[in-house]
Amino acid sequence: MKRSKNQTVAFKVAQAVGSMAIENVQLSRDARARMLRVARGSEPASVAIDALVEQYRQVEPVG
Repeated sequence: MKRSKNQTVAFKVAQAVGSMAIENVQLSRDARARMLRVARGSEPASVAIDALVEQYRQVEPVG
């Protein structure tokens, strides 16, 4: 049975998520969905990177 390109991409992303879980790295549902969008080409990687950087950016203390 031949898989479609979307099925193959989804399978590879699932494998990556599974490998991360083995290393005790848990991803949110949103992060998994973003990985899939980037892998399918529907979201530029630069947008995903910018979102991750912004999420973990530390605010400089005032004072």
